[in-house]
Amino acid sequence: MTRMRVIADPKRYGFAVGRVRVLETKLLSRITYERLLDARDFDRQRRILADTVYASYLEGAATPDDVERGLDASLVDLYEDFLERANLPAPIVAYFRVRHDFENLKARLKAEALGIPVDGLLTPLGSVSPDVFRGPAESLPTRVREAEQRIRTRIADEDGLLPADDVEAAVDREMFESLSAIARSSDSRFLTHLVALEADLGNVRAFVRSRIREAPVAEVEPALVPGGDIPRSTFVSLYRHPFEDAVGRIAALPPLRRIDADVLADMARLDVAMDALVAREVRTHRVTSIGPDPVVGYVLARRAEVTALRTIIIGTFSRVPVEELRERVREVA
Repeated sequence: MTRMRVIADPKRYGFAVGRVRVLETKLLSRITYERLLDARDFDRQRRILADTVYASYLEGAATPDDVERGLDASLVDLYEDFLERANLPAPIVAYFRVRHDFENLKARLKAEALGIPVDGLLTPLGSVSPDVFRGPAESLPTRVREAEQRIRTRIADEDGLLPADDVEAAVDREMFESLSAIARSSDSRFLTHLVALEADLGNVRAFVRSRIREAPVAEVEPALVPGGDIPRSTFVSLYRHPFEDAVGRIAALPPLRRIDADVLADMARLDVAMDALVAREVRTHRVTSIGPDPVVGYVLARRAEVTALRTIIIGTFSRVPVEELRERVREVA
């Protein structure tokens, strides 16, 4: 990075980082999460959250669907009131918005494949209104429209019908292609590292799930996404090894050395360990004094906070044992 870039960064990110340092003080504490877990009643949980940013979003909520809508609305406002108004470079904003565009593309194509309405499956967090995904392909954002065209060419049958089972992997591959390109254009090493880590973790998850159900290697390759630090060819070659040996070799690779091999082999523990690994990376980079990292880290922290609240509150409605909920949010919250 040149001296000119270093001097320019405070001007570009100074306002956003200043707001982040104030807003970080309002993130939920570990003590608050413990109180929410111990409450075991939504009315009590709502009272615990009365002095937080989530109070107005959960006001009047009475059902799990109400909670889902309220928490989603909190993220909509985070994106619109902070992310869009912080004078951030376009790639930083796109990193957050584009993944939701692809989430909506996934909903659009799955609904088509299953012959069901897409209403209720779309998120408002993308770069365009969810209504766009109900319309013709020509109205979609360019990168999404082009991705849809490639997906149809790749997986549709001779009658143009989409196999529902193949949609998710096909969209994920396109999404990570886009996220990797966005990260490279952002001038943020953290963002580039984070996208690569997310790709690696997604590939580990696909690898382990496929091995557990004894899927043939031909089914695994299409499920692997690009952009990770671990080459996809590594997963393919290890797929032919005995499971314990393969998992041990994967656990020894640099991006995954904080996850034990026995955890990688256990799907019940794997997702928790992966979420914890990403959370540690976010906490580490949030302390950077200036630049995009604290901004990216704060928005990611808020997203993780909403995920933890959703897990705890919806879990409470569903009477999930408190120790199981505590394990799910351990180290993430």
